[in-house]
Amino acid sequence: MSERMERFLAWRDHVASGDSERAIAARMGIGNNRVGRHLRESDPPVAETVIDFARAYGVNPVDGLVAAGLLTRDEALRAAASEPLRAVTGLQLLDELARREKERLRRSEADDTGTEATPPKRKRWRRDIDISEGLLT
Repeated sequence: MSERMERFLAWRDHVASGDSERAIAARMGIGNNRVGRHLRESDPPVAETVIDFARAYGVNPVDGLVAAGLLTRDEALRAAASEPLRAVTGLQLLDELARREKERLRRSEADDTGTEATPPKRKRWRRDIDISEGLLT
């Protein structure tokens, strides 16, 4: 048995809390032969059945697909992050970039002085902030 399959079976057993394949099949509304073929014997497990299993137990199907090795964790995270980002306007993205840069500069200045973060006295930094704020208002 592959390491990927062992990882999936551990996830499946954790989610099912010790339910037998017959109990899993009943909960999913399918035959227990299909559960055995798709969630135990098939390496990798059948994606559609993994999704149906996760939904039957009220857990995130993506976790099952990752446990089965059908998706990587990075792929799942990228997919989750990409949709909200598409809805953000360019102006909102610029605002967030400016906010992060200000925070980074404040932290850097605090690290340099060993004190609470205060706006640095460098003119260039102040001018850059003024320019970015002007762009975002």
